[in-house]
Formats: sequence, C-alpha cells, structure tokens
Amino acid sequence: MATVKENRIISFGRIFFVDFFLLNVSFFICYFFKKGTLDLSGSYARLLFIFYLCWFVTSLMGKKFKPASYAAYGTCLLTFLRSFFYLTYSITFLVVVFGFAAYSRIHVFSTCLMVFVLDCLVWCTYNRIYNPGAVEKIDFKSISGAVRMENNIAWPLVFMDLFLVFFSFFMVNYLKRGHWALHPEYSKLFVIFLGLWVVTSVMTRKFSMDRFRNVHFFTWQWIKAGILMLAGMTVLVFGLRLFYFSRFQGLGPIVLLTALEFVMISFYYRISRGRKATPDIESVDTVKKILRQHEIPLDVNINIIRQKLMEPARGKFKRRLSSYSPELFEFIDRHIVLDDMMRMETVIERSCDLIDLHPDRGQARLFMNLWKINDIRRVNDYFLRMHQMLLPGGYFIGYAHTINTHYKWIYKKFPRYIAGFIYLADFCFSRVMPKLPGLQKVYFALTKGKNRVISRAELLGRLSFCGFEIVAEKDIDQRMVVIARKVKTSSLDKSPTYGPLVQLKRSGFGGQTIRTYKFRTMHPYSEYLQQYIYDLQGLQKGGKIENDFRMTTWGKYMRKLWLDELPMLYNWIKGDLGIVGVRPLSFHYLDLYDKDLQDLRKKVKPGLVPPFYADLPETFDEICASEKRYINAFLKHPFRTQCTYFYKAFINIALKGARSN
Repeated sequence: MATVKENRIISFGRIFFVDFFLLNVSFFICYFFKKGTLDLSGSYARLLFIFYLCWFVTSLMGKKFKPASYAAYGTCLLTFLRSFFYLTYSITFLVVVFGFAAYSRIHVFSTCLMVFVLDCLVWCTYNRIYNPGAVEKIDFKSISGAVRMENNIAWPLVFMDLFLVFFSFFMVNYLKRGHWALHPEYSKLFVIFLGLWVVTSVMTRKFSMDRFRNVHFFTWQWIKAGILMLAGMTVLVFGLRLFYFSRFQGLGPIVLLTALEFVMISFYYRISRGRKATPDIESVDTVKKILRQHEIPLDVNINIIRQKLMEPARGKFKRRLSSYSPELFEFIDRHIVLDDMMRMETVIERSCDLIDLHPDRGQARLFMNLWKINDIRRVNDYFLRMHQMLLPGGYFIGYAHTINTHYKWIYKKFPRYIAGFIYLADFCFSRVMPKLPGLQKVYFALTKGKNRVISRAELLGRLSFCGFEIVAEKDIDQRMVVIARKVKTSSLDKSPTYGPLVQLKRSGFGGQTIRTYKFRTMHPYSEYLQQYIYDLQGLQKGGKIENDFRMTTWGKYMRKLWLDELPMLYNWIKGDLGIVGVRPLSFHYLDLYDKDLQDLRKKVKPGLVPPFYADLPETFDEICASEKRYINAFLKHPFRTQCTYFYKAFINIALKGARSN
C-alpha cells in the first residue's frame, strides 16, 4: 500500500503533466489562429520557453500542484484565478522589460486565458464523471468563502492600495515633469512598479489581516513590502541597465506609496478591529429597570454564614480561578492541601498597595495576590509585611513577569527584526538603569516602580531573604507563578547585593568571616538561593551547581576569563587571601564538608588560586581529598607547596585550558 508521501508525489505528478499538456494545447491553438500554421519560428520558440518558465514558477506560487487546492470548487477556482493572474503578469513583465515587442499581444493574453478556461473545464468534467458528489456545488458563496478562509483578504484594502499605487506614480511624475501624462519610455517603468507591488504584496500577504496578532505585526508587513519594492527596483535598474530612468521617478513613488500606506492602514486597522461601544442609556424604561429596587430580608442566620466561612478553602479557589486560569488552580491544588484550610483562613486579592497588608486585618494561612509583583515599588517591604501577616507555615502565592517570560512576550508581540531592537532598549532601561546608583533615582522617578523586569533568581532570592521557603514555581500564561511558605525569620542582612560590584561573606583564616569582592555574574539576591538550588539540582563535576539559572549571560563569559575575580586582588592586598590557597567558601557550601575538613581549613588562609586547578578533581569527594592533600602539604612545607601548586595550576590553566564550570 502506498504511503501518504507517495500518494502526494503521484498526485503532484498527475496535476503537473495534465496542466503542462493544457499549456501546450493553449499555446499552439492560439498560435495557429494567429499565424495559420503550427511551425514555430525562432522568436516564438523563445516565447514558448518563456511560457514554460513562467508557468512553472507561477504555478508553484499559486499552489496549483497541491492536491489540497482542489478539495472544493471554491478553492479550486481561486487557485486557477490566482495562477492565471500570476502567469499573465509575469509574461507581460518579461516581454515589456526585455523589449520583445514583436510578440503578438493577442497571442500572449489569449494563451493565458485559454489555460484558465481549459483548467476549469477539465476539472469540472473530471469531477462530474469520475468523482460525482465529492465536492460541493459551485456557487458564489463557496467561492467567496474560500477566498476569505484561505487568504482572509481585505478587498477594500486592496482597492484602496491599488488607487494609492496609481496616485503615487503619477504624482511623482507630475512633480518631476509638471504634467500628468507619462513619457512613452516611462510606461515600461510603471509596469515594473506595478509588478513589484503585486509580487511584494503576495510575498508579504499584507492584505490578509487575520494572520496578524496586533497592529505592530500588521504594520510591519506593509513596511517590509515597501523595503522589498525599493530593493527590487534598484536590482532591476542595475541588472537591466535602466540607468536612463530618473532615480526620483523610479524610487520616489515607492517612498510616497509606503508613507501613504502607513497612514491608510493605521486608520483601517483600528476601524476594522475596533469594538462597538456600548450605547448610552437614554430610554426611560431602561433607567427604570436598572434603578428598580427590592426589599431584602434582614433576619440573617449567622450560623449559616459561620458554617460557610469554615468550609474547606478548595471550593473557594476553584470557583475563583476556574474562569481566570484552570491551569493555575491545578498547580496550586497539586502543591497545597486546600482541604486542610478553612475558607476564612485564606485571602485572594488583586492589589499592589502595602496598606492592604496591615497586621490589624488578621493573620492568614494562605494569601494569594493576582496582581503582578513587577508593579510593587518596594518588593522587600511587601514580602516582609506578608511575612508578618501569615501564620507560621502559611503560604504566599504570587506571579511575576520574569526576564524569560518578558523576552518571549516581546518576540511574540513584535516582528522578529523589530523585537530585537525593542528588547535591547528595554534591557538598558529596565535592567541596567535600576542597578546603577546615579540612574536609579531617575528610573524610579519615571516609572514609579511599575512594570519592573525581575529575574527568576531575584524573585526567589527576595522571598528567601524575607523568610520564605520556595515550594514550587511554574510558568503559566507567560507569567511565572511561585508558591512560597513562611518557615523562618527574615534575614538580618542590611545590605543584600544588588549593584555590579558584590560583597560576599566567606569563611576565612581561623573560621572568621571575611568579605570578598567580585563583579556580579549572578542575578541579585542569588546568594540566598544556595540551599534551594542545591536541593533542586545538586552539584556537577567540579563541585559547582549544575545548570545554575542564577548565572547571567554575561556572567558566564566573565567567569571563563576570570574578569569577575579582579576585585579580589583588593582582598589579597588587605591580607585576607593568599596567592594560592583553598577556595573561600560560603558558609552553606562549607556545611557540606565533613567536620574534620572544616576544622582543617581553619588552619590555612584561602587563596586566589585554589588547589582545584592543580589537581582538577571532578566529584565532590575528589575536591575534598584534593584540599586535604594541599592543607597537609602546606602545614609541613608552606613555601614549597605554594610554588608547586602555583606551577601546576598555571600549566593547567594556560596550556591545557582548565576552567571551573
């Protein structure tokens, strides 16, 4: 049995050879009526070859060889019409541009028309005889429906744009020559101009409104068509040596047409997509219906109300979120046991005001905010108030527009070429300005803290900083939803890192706390996620966190070149670090070591070049063994050990390209 692919190839071949046969029949019939013979002269043999070439290209463009184009009379006739116009114009274009004036216009146009007529007759005859009842009856509704369904063409827009094409060309001609009449040679230029308009309109499908999500995509297709027209005109002028045409006359109509089209489609898109406004209430009867009031019973059964307040919270969340986002409810229901909470213990709000989190309103076991966190001016203050309002073990549910979701949103809203520039400008404004001391005040004065772009790591890090444990996170409807639980007190750290230069607390000589300086390679507040990301993803070879989402894009390159560690030279000058020594570790990472190694590390000073680069261990146990060997050797022979390890590390880094992941 033939496969689907083989059936498509067979159908393609049948359509190809039948239509090729009809093209030859049409050409020779018209040639016989014009010349009275079937013997082709040299020039008309060239015309036949041109017909072959144009027929093949335009049939592909018109989807003439696709079996799906013949599923109904409407789509079939539309396919034949489309191919007919493409073939007619392409033949005319080549004849005019290359100066084949000797060819008969009647022969050319009649051949194109006869191909169309024969296509329709053969298709109708075939369906009447071999395939009766397989397709619907032919009528105007089926044809117009096929046009709307396949192309979604806005025909008023087509005719308005065609008017602008004529107006633009003749207006430029009037500005150039002072009259409307075209010079005989410039009729050829007008044919080229009209042909470029047809080709670019088909390529960009700029008349198909329903294909575009918003006005940005719709406008971009028209601008792209104008750019392609300019490029096509310059290529034809250069390739065909049409330098005797005025550049103002050749390129001016395209510029004028694009400008006029921009104005036209701006109005057309908004009018066609605008919704009908709700009519004002002017009828007296309507007003009476709205203002009609009824008495309500005042004898309220308070026990029923109390019973409803003590119902499980699951029903409340399901009713509230079923229409808002069913996926969000399923996500919450999967990670929180809502049946164990009473309705009165949970709160669902939509606000970014801090006043809504006053402790006097009572404590809750679950608080959900349907307003995005990006609009909260002081995020830490909001989370800390949330921390005070929740009972121990209580949950907070919120969502934010993260860097990742924001990137996807921009590239979905705008065309790809425009989206790149918009994302770059947005990156500088929304992510760089808030982190620079001089521009930070300007940014918040302009935005009032609204629509800030926050990274996934910063959002989770701020929650951890304020005393929450991350329970679950998920991207839903281009937003990141997070569930956090109050399990500890908020951090006492008064200066969490936020700027480009970070100050990190590390374990130093004798177990004392030292502050090391580095350029930022991670998103802000990443240091508070050490335990969360370790539990989530574990360690990879080399002892680093695997697939660390806290790392910024530029941070990866800075780490490969050690640019991030340049400020640590200041720690070396201060005497906190040596040239060679164990890596200065965070206290969380140090807790992963066994007690003996922790005590052993206190006897030596951390260094800029750790023994890792000398031994190149892969697993965590190998890293611990490497540090033990270094410390024991250093305690016996300090200077010799330093020189040996520095030499090995230099060879591995400079010659073997060793890097920490």
